[in-house]
Amino acid sequence: MDETIINSLLLIGVGTLDLYYATKFLKDPEYVQKYVETSSKAYLWKKAFGPEKTTKLIKSFLAPLVTVLGIVFIYLGLRIY
Repeated sequence: MDETIINSLLLIGVGTLDLYYATKFLKDPEYVQKYVETSSKAYLWKKAFGPEKTTKLIKSFLAPLVTVLGIVFIYLGLRIY
């Protein structure tokens, strides 16, 4: 029982964070640009595609995908609970 509640809360928390950052990426182009320039996670993407194309990929593909994943995580967390 306790394990189920913990897993549920983790899924809901991760889903909420995913939704927060995905909407921030979609709404604020300056935040995306700053993220691409300063993040060590985006380094390989930037190296492979360049900063402009990486920004486009984040806005057109990754942010919507993370939005859907966030909704799925929240749904699963509520479903488990």
